[in-house]
Amino acid sequence: MDILISMAFTEAPDADASWSQLEQSVERLHAAARMPLAASEFYRRLIEESCAALGALGGAAWRAHAGGVELICQFSDEAGDAPPDTAARRTRVQRVLAQGVAAISDAPSASGQPRRDWLVAPVVDAAAGERADRQPRAAVELWFASGASPLVQQGWLQYAGAVASVAADFQALDELRRFRERAEIQQPAVELLQRLQLTRGLASAAAEIANEGRRLVGCDRLSVVVRTGGRWRLLSTSGAAQVGRGDLARSLERLAEQVGAWNEPIEHPPHLRGAGDSADAAERLPEPVGRVVERHVDLSHARTLAAVPLGFETPAAGPLEERPATTCRPAHGADAVLVAEWFHAGDVCRRSRLAELAELCGPALARAAALDRFPVRIALGWSDRIAAVVGPRRAARRLVYASVASAAAAALAFMPAPWCVDAPATLHAAVERDVFAATTGVVDELRVAHGDMVSQGDVLVVLKDAELDLQLQQVRGEIDAARKRLETLAVARTDRRLRDEENDGRLPLSAEQRQLEQRLASLDAQYGLLEARREALAIRSPIAGQVLTQDVHTLLKSRPVDRGQVLLTIADASGGWEAVARVPQRHVGRIVEAQGEAAAPLEASVRLAGDVAARHAGRVVEISSAAPLEADGLEAPARPVDVRIALVGEAPAAARPGMTAAVRIYCGRRSLGYVWLHDVAATVYRWLTF
Repeated sequence: MDILISMAFTEAPDADASWSQLEQSVERLHAAARMPLAASEFYRRLIEESCAALGALGGAAWRAHAGGVELICQFSDEAGDAPPDTAARRTRVQRVLAQGVAAISDAPSASGQPRRDWLVAPVVDAAAGERADRQPRAAVELWFASGASPLVQQGWLQYAGAVASVAADFQALDELRRFRERAEIQQPAVELLQRLQLTRGLASAAAEIANEGRRLVGCDRLSVVVRTGGRWRLLSTSGAAQVGRGDLARSLERLAEQVGAWNEPIEHPPHLRGAGDSADAAERLPEPVGRVVERHVDLSHARTLAAVPLGFETPAAGPLEERPATTCRPAHGADAVLVAEWFHAGDVCRRSRLAELAELCGPALARAAALDRFPVRIALGWSDRIAAVVGPRRAARRLVYASVASAAAAALAFMPAPWCVDAPATLHAAVERDVFAATTGVVDELRVAHGDMVSQGDVLVVLKDAELDLQLQQVRGEIDAARKRLETLAVARTDRRLRDEENDGRLPLSAEQRQLEQRLASLDAQYGLLEARREALAIRSPIAGQVLTQDVHTLLKSRPVDRGQVLLTIADASGGWEAVARVPQRHVGRIVEAQGEAAAPLEASVRLAGDVAARHAGRVVEISSAAPLEADGLEAPARPVDVRIALVGEAPAAARPGMTAAVRIYCGRRSLGYVWLHDVAATVYRWLTF
């Protein structure tokens, strides 16, 4: 096939494209087949690409239907005119569709016109496979200048077969997109119809269509305009609880009047179509309708607009998908108009969905309009009131309901129930100590790790202070120098010649000796202080217990620390366990009140996250006397208040410091209604008193 097509292009007089250009052309068509394009747009691209690739004078696309074939789109080059839609062309296309095989025939385009080579290729459903009953659904027609060789014509046929295969893929994908869109709106459509069946008034039905139908259409605003008493009136707009009488409402009513008079669906701009819409050419609006549409678009600032008229007559029989929704036209004139608007650039106008919505809601809107007329509206209102009062077994039901309500109220008022406060908590050892740095330095040695057991006084961390070492060296050097000088003076005082030279203007040896002794005493005191500081570099455990700090080596190894900085945390689990509950501030009041009324500490139960099957008894030890407040103050959510709860009895086997837990604090007993509804009562009280 590659050789034939290349030879065909080499021999064709009007085509000089290479095989790579043919491959790029087919690739572009493959990409277009996977895009959500309308059928007219896709076939227009296909015909233009085929004409450019094969050097054809023009081309057309045909769609098969029960009555024959219809023209989808037609294209011709700038040098020639497009041939008219003649019976001969339709017969030729129908014959190829019946045979299912591409063919080339030689015939004039019309009377008095030169002869042309006509190539017609059928588009077979891609899902049909090799079934014998598969029927082509469309056809691609190309016409060329007459006189091409058989080899060139064979290349045309093979290229047309490849193009028809691409078109078949587009047909299958387009049908799949339509099925998916229909499946997406089935459930919302059923819900909308169910809601419409519960309405009786025309205004309520219009409100349901405007608000719920907007989701089906996928628009930004949906309006329902109904003709009542010879004039058009806007009944409802999606997102608006009440319809005003401003400029926008009057503009919508004028638009509905023109659309109802023309009695055909419209869209603006007319060239915007969704993937599931009809492939008809963009219609030209009549001047009155176009003028009203332009004015409304300028007023509402809508980017896209669609309007569909609907009548209150009996709808046509048959499934909805078999009816021409995009060309719906009320047979006896429009009684209502649905107007959909999109306000964002790039929104796709789905006039077909708006037409389907009109088909679905037309009967319900007609029923609501019939029931909303005088005197039916008044009669229905009185009928509902009478049925509510004089219904069968109504008195017995009311007596049963009253008895049940009285019993429930009595139970809520007099049945006691435990009054509890639930809060999240964190488990801690009762004895925990933080290990602080006694001086500034750099961590030189770590002798413990996470989870190690230590005794009181054990060295945990050794710091190094280079400045302290330098000071010790300097003081030690001065001490050594002073001692050597004292030794020298002691020797000098035993030498007579040196004693005779004391009067040469120098300090007497005895005075210098006393001065050195005082300096040596001062240096010894400095050295003792520095030694004490060096001893403080060895940080010891204040208690016996277990190291809780995670990843000690990564956190502290060779790191500089400041005096007072927390280095480690030691916990002694043998001293018992405590749970620190974070109680919301709105519940602290009841705990404080219950603690004041009780003679003993309040009881509590603790459930650990690692052992949810067991409950551990506890008692409230301390309630924090202050609520923490963050720097951003009242703008941040209220921080909870800490309540310490000591666990009593045997220590939990699964207890670990830092484990999360759930705490329930028992605050006595109150009535069942108070326990269940005290938050509601407090909220109502705040509303009434503030």
